[in-house]
Amino acid sequence: MTPFEAINHAMSFISTGGFSTSDASLAHWPQPAIHWVSVVVMIVGSLPFTFYVATLRGNKSALLKDHQVRGFIGFLVITWLLFGTWLCINSDYSWWEAFRIVAVNVTSVVTTTGLALGDYTLWGSFSVLLFFYLTFVGGCSGSTAGGLKIFRFQVASSLLMGSLKQLIHPRAVIRKKYNGHPIDEDIARSLLTFSFFFTITIGGIALGLALIGLDWTTALSGAATAVCNVGPGLGTIIGPAGNFSTLPDAAKWLLTVGMLLGRLEILTVLVLLTPVFWRY
Repeated sequence: MTPFEAINHAMSFISTGGFSTSDASLAHWPQPAIHWVSVVVMIVGSLPFTFYVATLRGNKSALLKDHQVRGFIGFLVITWLLFGTWLCINSDYSWWEAFRIVAVNVTSVVTTTGLALGDYTLWGSFSVLLFFYLTFVGGCSGSTAGGLKIFRFQVASSLLMGSLKQLIHPRAVIRKKYNGHPIDEDIARSLLTFSFFFTITIGGIALGLALIGLDWTTALSGAATAVCNVGPGLGTIIGPAGNFSTLPDAAKWLLTVGMLLGRLEILTVLVLLTPVFWRY
């Protein structure tokens, strides 16, 4: 890359913003080294920034000991391996080439950076559905990434396992923990409330987009990618090889509202819209 391109992409990766200086995104640069550097910097932007401060202050193992960070990195590596192997089997790519292409695209979507290395919607229905699921994951809490955030999935998994154990041993006292700390009822209630309104918001925006006249793939993936702040959606219009320029103005306004709600994590906006808030 030229210095101008490198600076722009570095800022885009760290902020998980998604803008590129080329319409072809990262596919404009075929060099594998650029792709791997992009993967590393996207991950850097999606980790908790407070741990970088702790590392600079002398706590060298701050990042490695955190359950959220280890879970996030582990999730990415496992997805790269499984999805890369699948792509190798179902395409003409060599395993290492498929692994690299998958690593870039999966990391971009999971970290909500939104850049792309080719049109992954052409890989088949399995790929399309998997990338739709990955849209919701997001990075770590305390990072620039959007989405649900990986820690919410981890907390939900801990609550699920605890509930299953409680069903097996009804009289047992089972303490649900996450990252070495107990999960109290306030955390569980907050998780349930956020997840509920997160889903309702995406569903409502998708219905609005369908009412405007968009097809269901564009409407649903557009709503999801807006609220999760990912960038590309699915389909021929707003997929990784397309853009949102041809959408009606009403759809663009609706997606703008979705992006703001997702970036502010919905509940903050709902509090502002509650009459009780303005009484104090």
